[in-house]
Amino acid sequence: MPIRRRSHHERPTRPTAPFVALLTLMRALAMASPASAAVPPEDGTITVEARAADESQPLSPDIFRDAATSALAARGFILLDGADHAAYRMELVVRASEVGTTSLRVDQSSPALISGGVAKAVGSILKVPIPTNKSRTVALERTQLDMVLRKRGADDVVWRGTAVTVRPARTQGDVATALCAALVRAYPAQSDSVIGVP
Repeated sequence: MPIRRRSHHERPTRPTAPFVALLTLMRALAMASPASAAVPPEDGTITVEARAADESQPLSPDIFRDAATSALAARGFILLDGADHAAYRMELVVRASEVGTTSLRVDQSSPALISGGVAKAVGSILKVPIPTNKSRTVALERTQLDMVLRKRGADDVVWRGTAVTVRPARTQGDVATALCAALVRAYPAQSDSVIGVP
């Protein structure tokens, strides 16, 4: 069977639609390579915003904002007020829920006031702590803190981290300091794992 040779006047066959779609997809993947992703900054200007995930919870977002501000300042960032002035903004979202109770031992009662105390001292008072074996039951609270870093005016996430702890309720100051310190220590490493804080 004779082989048909293409004439010099014939036009080459155009690429089919699936072939064109494949080329477009390959170009898009190349443009979205990890090398083009934003790199978390080591310093610079930043603002911190905090909110509770559930406004009905008895949380104080300002306590967490202050703790994050201190941790970031110690890391070398310059803290500014207002998202319109800083190059980056760190968003904090706090979640808390009761997970049970625990017993805390009361090591000693309130100091007792005993008159005298020092020989030949007129009107001297000596405070003597009286040991007890009492304990009290307190609620345990699970607190989770999410940190999300974005560039000013952008929605893309530059860095995110999550930390969680379980501690007696009504210790938000200590909880905020511990969670923020753990997250800032881990920065700028990116991980999907949740940091557990004792």
